[in-house]
Amino acid sequence: MADLIKFGIQLSIFLTVLGMGLAASWTDVTYLLRKPGLLARSLLSMFVVMPVICVCVALYLHLPPAIKVALVALAISPVPPLVPKKEFMVGGQEAYALSLVSLAALLSIVSVPVVSSLFGQWFHRPAEVSAGKIAEIVGVTILIPLLVGIAVRSWMPALAAKTTKQAGIIGVTLLLVCCVPLVIRLWPLVSSFFGDGTLLTLVLIALVGTAAGHFLGGPDAWHRKVLALSTSARHPAVAITVATSAYPEGKMALGAVLLYVLVVTTVTLPYVVWSRARGIRLPATR
Repeated sequence: MADLIKFGIQLSIFLTVLGMGLAASWTDVTYLLRKPGLLARSLLSMFVVMPVICVCVALYLHLPPAIKVALVALAISPVPPLVPKKEFMVGGQEAYALSLVSLAALLSIVSVPVVSSLFGQWFHRPAEVSAGKIAEIVGVTILIPLLVGIAVRSWMPALAAKTTKQAGIIGVTLLLVCCVPLVIRLWPLVSSFFGDGTLLTLVLIALVGTAAGHFLGGPDAWHRKVLALSTSARHPAVAITVATSAYPEGKMALGAVLLYVLVVTTVTLPYVVWSRARGIRLPATR
């Protein structure tokens, strides 16, 4: 059942990103390469600011060991596979969102193994995460479906137009079907972190990460929204791989990562609602 749920979650992410790719072009994916200033601020927010926040909290606050490991794992997993859909809902610029996720996925193949090894030595919990494993995760869940979607749109635009919405709907539905039993099964473990300040700490981390991304997004409202959500969001599959390799009790690390995913999803909802309430219309990106 655990393997089936894991496969279902990966398939749901694949379909969701495929739906985005079916509505995208190669020009969209390479958008950030033509915006060096925005690219630098985006990488600073996702690869530097958020990791520093998580590591400082893990070092200086009294938290359960599993939560500390999960925070470090989340800090070095800067690939939000499901964020672009939410970013489009708040009026985020489609080209920027797709380009940011694509570049972060490519960079994480190198950065995650290197940084996880350094952090593992720092926290005395060695983490053996190979570049091949990270490449497999981000390749299957992000890069391959995105490239397939772009190729289909380029060669068969009529088919892409008909299937992009269906792929997204099926992906989100499958994610809910898989996550609900997972949350129910792990809820006793997740709820064990309540009552000692851990939940409040995770809420503050999500809020500070979102605010940092909003600030570093620059003067453009579209960029601020995209980077705000991308900074606080992390790739759960990458984080789980790093955390479970560094923490002997893998189930505890899994529960800690799941708790953060639930927290950041809940905490960013008001930001999404606020952004939509502003009524700014999405500009053309092509």
